[in-house]
Amino acid sequence: MLSRGAFVLFAQALLALNTVQAQSSTNTSTTSTEQYTGILKYKPSFAANAAFGAIYAVLGLMFSFHIIRRNDKWALCLPLGAFFSAAGYFIRLKLDPLNVRIMTYVLQQLFIIVSPSAFLAFNYMLYGRLITAVDPKFDGYSKSQSKMEKSRFSFIPPLIVGRTFVWSDAISFFVQMAAGGMLATASMRGTGNTLFIVGVSVQGISYCLFTALFTVTAMRLVADRHRNSMGQKGKGMDSNTRFIVVGLYLSSVFIVTRSIYRIVEFTQGYSGYLISREVYMFALDAAPLILAIGVWSVVWPPALLATIAVETRQREQTPGQDQV
Repeated sequence: MLSRGAFVLFAQALLALNTVQAQSSTNTSTTSTEQYTGILKYKPSFAANAAFGAIYAVLGLMFSFHIIRRNDKWALCLPLGAFFSAAGYFIRLKLDPLNVRIMTYVLQQLFIIVSPSAFLAFNYMLYGRLITAVDPKFDGYSKSQSKMEKSRFSFIPPLIVGRTFVWSDAISFFVQMAAGGMLATASMRGTGNTLFIVGVSVQGISYCLFTALFTVTAMRLVADRHRNSMGQKGKGMDSNTRFIVVGLYLSSVFIVTRSIYRIVEFTQGYSGYLISREVYMFALDAAPLILAIGVWSVVWPPALLATIAVETRQREQTPGQDQV
């Protein structure tokens, strides 16, 4: 029910986005470039911001429901990021381009730009737990397990991978927080903009490296499943593992798309083309990130991990019983 509501809200947001685009195209050469000369170059769309804020809020509630029901505390970063993103878009409803309150502007910027760090953190941790589920010889979350313990599916110890990328994400988070604070002072906005570029770039590069590592893991997993299912009707990954692998790839594509947009936007500065037109923020930031986390609203990954772990260990005990 919640998932259907989220998709309905997303459809409404797209309709609002079309309205914003139409208004932007008709007003680009007049009102938006002549009347609004401050730090905010357009009048925020009430409908679009309210719709995207509502979508993030609904997704946050969905993830919270799963976490409370299953006690998946490690996944708390996902709903927290969704709620903070929702707060950012709701705060934008208070923005007036003719009378911009700097602290309000900075606050919505921080919520919208920094919150996605939580989405990346979730994917990083999901990777480590996927390795634990598919490799019965590796128990990364056992107290007796060494941090340097390797899995046959990862050429870098999974625990090191998770902690390294989460720390990288945390560093980019604090860099962007510092950059957001500088926006409150006119003389520091140039430095703040540069720090935003650094923070988002570090985040994007780090995630691209993670995606490359995950690709190696996926290839090894497919090869392993094919070896174990030789002569069987069903070959390759089981459906649950396949969903998480494909979900991580889809999520990664949308996250990288958003990162590229933000890097280009901040490179252009506060008088640039992208930052002066709200429609691009919705189309290249809000929508891609909703899709990046929305994939996990279809089926809750921790629930799949539990099933994968059980089936993998049963398969190890009875070789050749691979599932489709």
